[in-house]
Amino acid sequence: MPQSGTAGEHIADAVEQVTREASELFRDRFQGFGDGLRTAARQAGAGGALLGGAGVCALLAVGSAHRAALRALESALHPAQAAAVLSLAYTAGAGALARLGRDRLRAAGRASGASPERTGP
Repeated sequence: MPQSGTAGEHIADAVEQVTREASELFRDRFQGFGDGLRTAARQAGAGGALLGGAGVCALLAVGSAHRAALRALESALHPAQAAAVLSLAYTAGAGALARLGRDRLRAAGRASGASPERTGP
């Protein structure tokens, strides 16, 4: 049985103190890390809510622009014809944007070395 004040007790005390200090240090570091994550999550949530609000406003703006274009066309054409003209214009725009997007994606795939299988025109 070791006597009081032996080297073994001093080593045990030193290991206990280092362990306690290391635990406190890690706890403090991880607490700060968690605080940073919570702050970042709050900011990201607020940013997401703002982007959602912007999307709703953009959707309302598009709807208003559609209605204004339809009314303008209806002053020159029968309402059914005006709606058909506007629908064709939207369809042409969607087709052009889809083709451009597809071409850009294919170009990006070629640039990255990927070789996507060709399934259509």
